[in-house]
Amino acid sequence: AVVSTQSGHYGRDFNKIQCFCFDEQTLNPGEELDMPVFFYIDPEFVLDPDLIRNRCHDVQLHYTFFDTDQEHSRFQQLSKDITAFFNGERMTPAEFNIPESDEIVIINDEVYKTILRKGYEKEFVEPGTTVVCHVTGFLPDEEDKVFWSTKGGNPFTYKAGIGTVIDGWDEGVEGMSEGEISKIYMSSNKGYGKIGNRSWNIPGHTNIAFEIEILAVR
Repeated sequence: AVVSTQSGHYGRDFNKIQCFCFDEQTLNPGEELDMPVFFYIDPEFVLDPDLIRNRCHDVQLHYTFFDTDQEHSRFQQLSKDITAFFNGERMTPAEFNIPESDEIVIINDEVYKTILRKGYEKEFVEPGTTVVCHVTGFLPDEEDKVFWSTKGGNPFTYKAGIGTVIDGWDEGVEGMSEGEISKIYMSSNKGYGKIGNRSWNIPGHTNIAFEIEILAVR
């Protein structure tokens, strides 16, 4: 699937949090499948002088699906690998190591966290709860380069444990309580996988992390 936004000028304000297109999907003949997309539009969108001048009030999201067979699929992946190689992108998952420290909370082999501030030990995050949080996403292998942050703006709200966010986020946040601030580190397999996240210029096979402050659990 190929995604595009119209008007293209405002595509820069459109940010996907989770999308079916982050992973390879197989749709069999006659099969029907719900494919969710979770996104937000930067609030600065409404203050853009070009938008005001052109009286543009809508952003349209389009997906184009292509028929493919096994041979074509192999060719596509080879083409992507060659392009990634010449662009200096990773072609295999980055090495993911969990540090040895008493401050490390190991969630599983591909997710761990460090607690910056303990919570109030009530109203814990569990599957099905609605979570209100401030989030800062960063790349631990690139000197903690920030690719997204809600600080200074509206908090992010989502429902836990149902695939609204990527696996590493869901797994790392489970059990956190209101008031807690933690940094959650995850392998590329638990993040945006081999495809990456073009909205935030995250290449495929990149380890990522989030600093998450739980403001409310409902």
